[in-house]
Amino acid sequence: MQKSSITATIDFDREGVQHGFLTLPYSHDDSAWGSIMIPITVIKNGHGPTALLTGGNHGDEYEGITSLLKLTNSLQADQIQGRVIIVPMMNLPAVQNASRTSFIGTVTEKIADYFTRYLVPKCDFALDIHSGGKTLDIVPFAAAHRLDNLDQEEACILGAKLFGAPYTISSKIMV
Repeated sequence: MQKSSITATIDFDREGVQHGFLTLPYSHDDSAWGSIMIPITVIKNGHGPTALLTGGNHGDEYEGITSLLKLTNSLQADQIQGRVIIVPMMNLPAVQNASRTSFIGTVTEKIADYFTRYLVPKCDFALDIHSGGKTLDIVPFAAAHRLDNLDQEEACILGAKLFGAPYTISSKIMV
């Protein structure tokens, strides 16, 4: 597997609460040795499942960002069994620009690649919080994807229902 240019300043296996960054080197006019510093919090307590909670995939969807930032400051290790990985601003350049998407295309691709190849495989559960951004009003809902692994699909649909939103949908991703 090709190595990612993103590195984590935290140890995913260390017990307790850690606040750090996913560091992505980014050379630009203001800093030849610059980096994009994506905030990450890892909370671990013993053995158990791992949950990945993300927001800010779209930079103008503030509800997830705000909720997850509050959670990173309040959740303590003794409140969980297992591990919770929280990335409140997944697409930091878009968040900093207050725009739906990032103006830095290759950076967004590198971030998505890191999540796909490194973070998601560490997890038993993943929750990505979206909202309508600046241009949409959406009815609150939880969604799960139709998957080839039917046991995993069933667990995802159950998780969406347990989330407690007024509506739950499931859909097949078409590639």
